[in-house]
This record gives sequence, C-alpha cells and structure tokens, in this order.
Amino acid sequence: MKHAITVKLFFIILLIGSLTGCIITHVKGFTDRDFQGYHLVKIAVRAPNASFMFGELLEKSMVEKLRDKGVQAESFMEIFPPTRQWTNEQVATELGQKGFDTIMYVNLVGSGSSTQTVGYINTGNAFAYGNMATFNSVSVPITGRSRYTSTRITIYDVATARTSWVGDSSTNAGGLAFVDDKTQTDDIAKEVTDTLAKSGHL
Repeated sequence: MKHAITVKLFFIILLIGSLTGCIITHVKGFTDRDFQGYHLVKIAVRAPNASFMFGELLEKSMVEKLRDKGVQAESFMEIFPPTRQWTNEQVATELGQKGFDTIMYVNLVGSGSSTQTVGYINTGNAFAYGNMATFNSVSVPITGRSRYTSTRITIYDVATARTSWVGDSSTNAGGLAFVDDKTQTDDIAKEVTDTLAKSGHL
C-alpha cells in the first residue's frame, strides 16, 4: 500500500544587509590655526535649518554628548525660542552675558532614505506518492531600509565672531530594523564630540 507524504519547507535567503539596524558616522574637521588647542568652555548648540522636531533632537543629542565630555552646553532653542527673529548682535550679546564662549551651528546638508530587497523567505510543500513527487513554493521578498544624513558643523568664538572649527559629518544607517531619528542624532553627536576631543577642544 502506497502512502502520500507531504513535507513543508521553510527557509530564508539573505542577499545583503543585516538582521538588525546598523549605523556608521564619519566626521572630518579642521581647526583654525589661531585656535589650535583652544578648549571650549560653554557652548550653545544650534540646528538652524532643520525642522523643529529634528532640530531639537540634534541640539539635545549634541548637548548631552558635550556634557558627557565635561563641557557646559545648552540647546539654542531653549535660550532663544523660535517665536521671533533674533539678530546676530542680539544673540552674541545675550550669549556673552550668560557666559557662553562658543556657538555651534549644526546645519543639515542632506538627508534621505531608500528601500531595497535584502533577501527572500521561501516556503513550499513537497508531495510524494509512490514514484511520483511534486514541489510548489512561494517566495516573499524581505525589504530593508537605508537612510543617510549629512551635516556641516561650524563652531564660532562668541568674543571674536570668528570660526574656530568646521567639519562635516556623514551618517549611513541600514538593515532590517528601522533606525530612528534619535539614534541617528545620538551617533552624529557622539562622533562629532569624539573628534573635537581628539583635536584638544574638549
């Protein structure tokens, strides 16, 4: 007596990427020759051209990482709420009165995201009866998301209104797990402050 046998198959084929989200930030900066070795004391962090939500995240992440390095720092939005126009003279005067020696601009240069197929989930049935065998399968794509953010960081000396340091950051995030805005801004802030510390400014 012949018996029919059905076997269910399930396997995943990953083409590229990771099962978890990953993020990498690179920073390249330059110190003005008149500010070599200058140690920043109290910094106001401003993200002037980002949306309120992303700008607030950028400012707060940078403030947090600067404080971790032992430097006094405040978010520009908290000192100067974006409810009116502030002139450069007003900003410089008030920051000077509050003891700030530095203002850090974090300008958003570019950002974007894309999706791509990183693998497939294949399921199928193998059916055997006597000398006969059949197989059918269904392939479902696995979609990953990648995103990038680039910024230009400019540090001004409040007393002289001169640029003491300028640098660019480039952040790439991707994988099957979504990398949110806070994770991105934290990574940008960490790499920027690490770079400033290595340059002797923190």
